[in-house]
Amino acid sequence: MAHARARSGHTWGMGSRHPAVRALLAVTLLAACADTVGSPAISWHGFGTLGAVRSDQDHSDVISNVFLQPNGAGHTRRWDMGVDSKIGGQLDARFSPELSAVLQVVSKHRYDNSWTPEIEWANVKYQFTPAFSARLGRTVAPMFMRSDTTNVGYANPWLRGPQEIYGMVPITHLDGVDLAWNVPVGPVMNSFQANFGYNQFKAVDGLEITGKRAWIVSDTVEYENLTLRVSYLAVDLTFDSTVLDSLLNGLSGAGDNLVTAGFPLEGGRARSLAGRYDLDDTPLEIFSVGARFNPGDWLLMGEWARLTDAGVLPKTQGWYVTGGYHFGKTRPYVTVAEVNARTPSESGIPLAGLPPGPLLDGAGALNAALGSALGAAAPSQKSLTLGLRWDLLDAAALKFEYQHIRLDDRSAGRFGNLQPGFRPGGNADVFSIALDFVF
Repeated sequence: MAHARARSGHTWGMGSRHPAVRALLAVTLLAACADTVGSPAISWHGFGTLGAVRSDQDHSDVISNVFLQPNGAGHTRRWDMGVDSKIGGQLDARFSPELSAVLQVVSKHRYDNSWTPEIEWANVKYQFTPAFSARLGRTVAPMFMRSDTTNVGYANPWLRGPQEIYGMVPITHLDGVDLAWNVPVGPVMNSFQANFGYNQFKAVDGLEITGKRAWIVSDTVEYENLTLRVSYLAVDLTFDSTVLDSLLNGLSGAGDNLVTAGFPLEGGRARSLAGRYDLDDTPLEIFSVGARFNPGDWLLMGEWARLTDAGVLPKTQGWYVTGGYHFGKTRPYVTVAEVNARTPSESGIPLAGLPPGPLLDGAGALNAALGSALGAAAPSQKSLTLGLRWDLLDAAALKFEYQHIRLDDRSAGRFGNLQPGFRPGGNADVFSIALDFVF
């Protein structure tokens, strides 16, 4: 168990610390392919979102992901333009009917309050047969139905994907290999995909997340207007966090002190807690299913996902259902969603047998800190979203959303940047507007 881990100054592969190195590697790879098979056919596409969000919360912020954005609308700014806004571009190169490559770069509000462009995709694809292909490099992590278009708002039905599901996994891409089989069975198309790879990136509050030995397998079945999808993720997850490591080291140290002072029961419990809630190469699994039915002007889609417990992350399951209808160039829609985290009822270090003094005070403080950490990691909420999409042009859509959120009594839901005056539970109202475009 390694609570206080040394941080390496270099991450080779395609980690998030060296965007210039990643870009150079991607360009070099494309150039090498071009030298090998001749001049490629090059195409370029751009996409973006200009959005604004308003929240009525005074002690927390609406953000796109609790791990990836440090602040947003609410406490920091009543109106915020950084939650949904982004700009990106994608370069596609085809060297032959079998060999192609892609490079996608996106700039959006990041963990450190910067807008530094980041490489989302950088891979080479080889089409071995009409049914089988392989990609090598940085590819999308296809956990959910709209994972491929997470950054392309124009391609999505909502202004912001339901965070009850899409906020569950901060990993958006993997560095590794992607295999795909597309097999038609009569009128049905069956697409099987397998990804294996690695991801490491920095997150808010000094957190660094590493996902090793990540497996994602998914199967998608399409028949006329109906799409069904099932997927499974297994990953060994590490959270390198100053705050979490301090808590776990405190529990471990308190355990040693309590045993030395003649309190083996209390000391053993403290040591056990330190090991139980550590996230150091801890296995985590996510299983999800989804369906989309799109006959004519109607749209009905939904997803359900379950996440196993890992360290401080509790067992969590979430779902959403979206329904909408096209009226000419407009489509009103409604989304109902819920996420429930099974927060453990943690008793902490037993206090009854400890005498008044530093040992009792220290154990009590650690219990309180552990309770706060577990509560912050348990995002339980329900939401109702009313939205409208208006296709202004062939390549631009204006979207409006009103969202009412009800938080569980012991949870902060998907809100971030929690302030000292924040209290779990209660309701929130969020208004959003965004212009999605492609070019």
